[in-house]
Parts: sequence; C-alpha cells; structure tokens
Amino acid sequence: MTGLFKRTRELIKSPKKVDKRRTLMTATLSTQTTHLVNDGWLPKSIAAYVDEIFDNEQLSDETMQDVLSTAWSQAHRVGSALFTKMYVAGFHRGGTPATDRLEMLYSILGMTVGSTNFVKMTKLGNWPTRNENQNADLYYLHVENMAEVQDYLEFVKQVAFMMRLKHHAWNGINSKYETSRQLDKVIDNQLRYYLSKPVVDLIQRDSLKQEDVAEGIVQLTGTPVSYPKADFHNRGVADKSNVKMAMPGYHLELIFDGQGELVSMWTALEAHETVTKRGALMFSDVTTDYSLAELQMIANTESTNYANAGGQIHQSLDVKPANRHAGLESELRNFAKNKF
Repeated sequence: MTGLFKRTRELIKSPKKVDKRRTLMTATLSTQTTHLVNDGWLPKSIAAYVDEIFDNEQLSDETMQDVLSTAWSQAHRVGSALFTKMYVAGFHRGGTPATDRLEMLYSILGMTVGSTNFVKMTKLGNWPTRNENQNADLYYLHVENMAEVQDYLEFVKQVAFMMRLKHHAWNGINSKYETSRQLDKVIDNQLRYYLSKPVVDLIQRDSLKQEDVAEGIVQLTGTPVSYPKADFHNRGVADKSNVKMAMPGYHLELIFDGQGELVSMWTALEAHETVTKRGALMFSDVTTDYSLAELQMIANTESTNYANAGGQIHQSLDVKPANRHAGLESELRNFAKNKF
C-alpha cells in the first residue's frame, strides 16, 4: 500500500462497517489499490475510490463483495460518476497543473502515438467481455443507456476544462484569456475521438436516429441540442445533407446524414478491429484496409470540442488542430480527407 495517504492506508487496514469479513475486505482493497497505483492514479484519486466504498450506506459483511465489485467496475468505466470523481479529486485551478492531470489520464488509458501518427488506447477493453479480463487492468468506453450520458458529458466537460487550462485558454465566465496558444500535441488532439466513442456506441447499439437522440437529450438535460454549420462534415456529400448536432455545452458534436443515421469514424474502425491476448481492442491504421465508404465516414466524423462555441479559442483548440497540415491527425484521417 505504498504511495497512499496515511488515512487511506488506515481505512484499508481497519475497514468500517465490516466485522466478520474484515480480513478479506482489507486484502481485496489492498490488491485493488495496488493495481490503481500501478495504472497511474494519484494518491488523491485512490483516496476518493476508497472513500466511495466506505461512504456506501449499503456496505456490510453481507454486501461487501458486491460493493467492492461494483466500485471496481465503475472505476474502470471511463466517465462514470466514480471515474470522474477520482479523476478530478484534489484538482483545482491554480493547484496541480492541468497538464499533469491529463498525463495521468493518458497513462491510465495507455495512450500512445503509433508510427502513422494514429493514437492508440492500449488499455481499451470490450465491455461485454469485461468479466473475462478482470486482471488485465483494462478500461472501458461505455455508457449503458441515455441516463448515463449525463454523467459522461460531465466527464467530457472536465477534460475540456483541463485542456483549456493546459493551453492557456479558459473561456468561461470572466475569463482572463481571450485568445489561446494553439493545441500542438498529437494525443491532446486525437483524444477527442476516443471521448466521443461511448455515446456513438450507445446510438448504434440502440439503433437511435437523429430525432431520437435530440429528444433523449432534452428529456435528460432540459436543454435542446443545437445545429451548428456542418461544412467540414459534408466531404463528398453531393447534397450537403449531413447535419451536425451539438450537445448542451457544445463539447460533444455528432454527425447525422440525410436519413438521420449516424456518421462516425468508429463505424469504420470497428469493422477492422482486433483483440490482443490481454483483451485490449486495437484498430487498423492501414489506409488500404478501408473502403471508400468507410473513408468517407472517417473524413466526416463526429468530434469532441475543448472550447465553448465559436471564437478564437475554438479555432485554436478544435478547428486548426484538425487541419491536415497541422501534423496532429493520423495518416489515416488525412488520407480520408484527401479523398473527399
């Protein structure tokens, strides 16, 4: 239990609300926290994880295993309420640099840049088979239903906030930054595609169309979606019928075609998906693997915005980095853009 706060270590050694199964509770928590440390979580994040368990009103000898199992699962589901709580624990503007917290996220998810500038998430697991890979320390991009989208959008909001701080571009109320340093890191740029994946997967899994998503979001948040210009998402579309739907807060934008069907790079990438021995999902970055129709999806895909709507900060963090000459996109996506 090295690398943990004293209070966290004491809670693990002398667990509250558990009497008969105290030894097992301590042993399980010790193993879990060791894994979290090895994944790259900070001590404050792990303290938040342990507190979540002991703050559970249902915790007892009888429920201990279920409580631990549920917490472990949610700590590995990116964007769950618990994952976000752990991610932002102890963070505040002016404290730990946002750059360090983003680097922690990249370490946790195993994000690396490949030889073709394609960012890989080497710890991305497949949610339906999560119980088969419990010891692999995989993380999952998954939301189960529309109700969980709200928690996920809060996580995306927090990541966007940290990205703006990293690039000196906080554009909230009374912001002292009117312009920003242009985003210039490959992983920072391509993280946005992974951030959209859980919502994309939900839409495809439930066969939702544009109107279904719009209705679901307003019921969930009380705020209607918006429809900004979609010029950059109509590559090769003769009638320019693709539309861009922006979620409340503007950080997540989805693309739908003229029939209300989702247009997403993940449709193409998942068609060329492989699984490693440890259960991690990998996607081909070989341009010749993809059909012309798949390349068009990749060129016109959805995205995540780090800035709020419009203005210089949006240009610096979201628009200019996606330019094929900026050097931040993968060869695959630049190849797809060049086709259309």
